[in-house]
Amino acid sequence: MKKIIYTVAIVLGFQASVLAQSQQVTVHVPNSVKPLVEKWADEYSKTNTGVEFVFKAGKAQAGEKNSLSVVSNSADGVNFARYAVLPVSAKESEAAGLIGRRLNAKRIKALFFVEDLFEDDEPTATEQKIHIYTATGQQSVSRFYAEHFDEAAADYRGKKISGDDSYLTVAVSRDPWGVTISTLSNIFDLESRQLKKDIALLPLDLDKQGEQVLADGQLDEILTLLEHARYSEIPVGNAAFAYDHSNALLNNFVQWTLTNGAQYLHQYGLLKLPSKDLAQE
Repeated sequence: MKKIIYTVAIVLGFQASVLAQSQQVTVHVPNSVKPLVEKWADEYSKTNTGVEFVFKAGKAQAGEKNSLSVVSNSADGVNFARYAVLPVSAKESEAAGLIGRRLNAKRIKALFFVEDLFEDDEPTATEQKIHIYTATGQQSVSRFYAEHFDEAAADYRGKKISGDDSYLTVAVSRDPWGVTISTLSNIFDLESRQLKKDIALLPLDLDKQGEQVLADGQLDEILTLLEHARYSEIPVGNAAFAYDHSNALLNNFVQWTLTNGAQYLHQYGLLKLPSKDLAQE
């Protein structure tokens, strides 16, 4: 009898261990979205106490169980928010002075990308002095920005930086000739809702309302503007969860983020999905 009880105890203990392991969720997420997903994890855990979240950089490894990855513009992922990308320089930089005019889509292409023989526009001799900074990572918004303007990421001018996109704003803040692109969550201080102290937006050639909102430099006004208007000069992409859709634990968390998590999107510098898109997800 003792042997049977001991055996049952071992089996139950093993099952409990497996269950505990199965409730650990590994999240691979870039720094620009990490604070939001951490907030979601904290709120979700209040009513789902058996789930533990572990955050890691980089891509998910093959065979990794209960793994979520935050990706951009994925055909197979579940979209949970949108993000906007804007060009920036250091505050009161030489670069902004060299540009000296509002950039439309055509001028953005000429400034950021090597000359296309079939295009009739190119940066001025003055603008060619500017140092363009972009990132090389697969999940960098530099790739999305290039695709938006029908360009290849390999055709960016200037310096390419490895690592997270947050490094780009650090680089230009130290270079008076530097210009880069980044998401609102990297450009703005999420507490004050103002631009980070060393960063300035480059002027864009928008309609009167759009130009005024960007000039004011207030995060919540920009979020509201871009949820109701579209500009070819401001690419807006989708942030999505990529994961095994047959995993019930992950499905439950993702469903929670869609139904309960949207209230936190603006707080962390992200745009809400249109109602139609949210219902589809």
